Amino acid sequence: MPLRHGSAASAAALRSLRRATALVRSSVPLLVGGLVLPNALALAFGILAGVPARTSAIALYAALALLGGRLPGWALALLALPVIVLDLALAVGRMFFLDTDALLHLIDAGTLATLLATPAYAAGAAAVVGLALVYLAVLVQAGPAMRRGSRPVFAAAVAALLVGDGVVNGSTAYDFGALASVGQPFHSGSLASGFDALADQSRPPHRVLMVMVESLGVLRDAGQNGILTAPFDDPALRRLYTVTTGTSAFFGATASGEMRELCRTYRSHRQVFTQAFTQVFTGQTSAEDDPTCLPKRLAARGYRTVSVHGYHAGFYDRAQWYPLAGFRKSLFGETLAPRFARACGGPFPGPCDTDVAAVVEAELAAPGPAFVYWLTLNSHVPVPPGAATPRHDCGRPGSPFADREVCAMVEIWQDVFAAVSRIALAHPGTEILLVGDHAPPLWRRAARDAFEPGRVPWIRLAPLPVATAALP
Repeated sequence: MPLRHGSAASAAALRSLRRATALVRSSVPLLVGGLVLPNALALAFGILAGVPARTSAIALYAALALLGGRLPGWALALLALPVIVLDLALAVGRMFFLDTDALLHLIDAGTLATLLATPAYAAGAAAVVGLALVYLAVLVQAGPAMRRGSRPVFAAAVAALLVGDGVVNGSTAYDFGALASVGQPFHSGSLASGFDALADQSRPPHRVLMVMVESLGVLRDAGQNGILTAPFDDPALRRLYTVTTGTSAFFGATASGEMRELCRTYRSHRQVFTQAFTQVFTGQTSAEDDPTCLPKRLAARGYRTVSVHGYHAGFYDRAQWYPLAGFRKSLFGETLAPRFARACGGPFPGPCDTDVAAVVEAELAAPGPAFVYWLTLNSHVPVPPGAATPRHDCGRPGSPFADREVCAMVEIWQDVFAAVSRIALAHPGTEILLVGDHAPPLWRRAARDAFEPGRVPWIRLAPLPVATAALP
């Protein structure tokens, strides 16, 4: 009897195993079409680098798969197209601190062509398109097979992927888009440093310079941060200026950083200046709706107000809203590029920041009081290798920056810092503020984690009385 009982138990176990195997086998098309294919690229990229959590996209792909065999294949593929676009928009937006509205306003044919000229972005785009075509083809052909899949098996797999995605990719380093500013107390480097108050002084300084440094984040390592800011430790500079530093919160991408530092608001330029256009046509004004931007306040006091940026005037609609913010003169890439024999590459190619520094200095040195605003360009991600003055043996043993990409960005920022230091020495008495627009949106998780999430640094160079007294 015991032997017969054991044989029966073994047979039952074998039958259960066969049923389970058959269940899983029948579920393969559903698992492939609902989870593997639509999420394969994000899974691979998440392992190699890092992506934001994609909870809504994973759930939508799973819901589409459950319609397999119930709808014609072509209808299922049509439904999948907007999900793919939404998935891509949300992932890219979170990586680069852009809300969907801002992303739609930025991406046009010209911008796409420029980005796709960058090998890293071109490879990513090719991978997205290729995998999307395979996914759509499977939806068209495999609907009936997907319908035969086990719902419990599929539900368990979806739950496991959602949990794993949240654990691996749920980093707060991505959660600083413009919408995250709602309900948050306002902070800016301009206010915290006292720089914004210069326009309200009874005797404002003769020269004022604000430098917004592209993707300048707060390094977690104090030693690395000290290396970055070394250009401002020059004893000659310290005899002329008091150097103070700090950090402030950021929300959104570059244009949000500009509105934060220039106009004392977390609202976007579209929100603020669309209202301004409306008020011009209706004759209605509202002090609450007027951000009282720093260049406008200084222009009212007789300053020449000049903006300098190496990219084209249409990006972020700067040609339209810069004059409304108070800039009487703006120099963009269209004007600057012909002045220089060389250009710097990257996803947004244009004049090299080290060359543009000479234009900034010339505008400061022109007769009369001046406020010059310089938005740098060359430290957009991904930074091409060898784009800056080599200082730190990037990628080699013994470098103070273990991560090669972080090291390359530091070298670009130091080129800007060195240029600003030279301007400060050449023109004593100049009030100077350097501030980051947002943390660097680096792709790899280790590189991104080298920076404090949600913070940008500011550096204020305030003239000492001896330097101010020397002014003509």
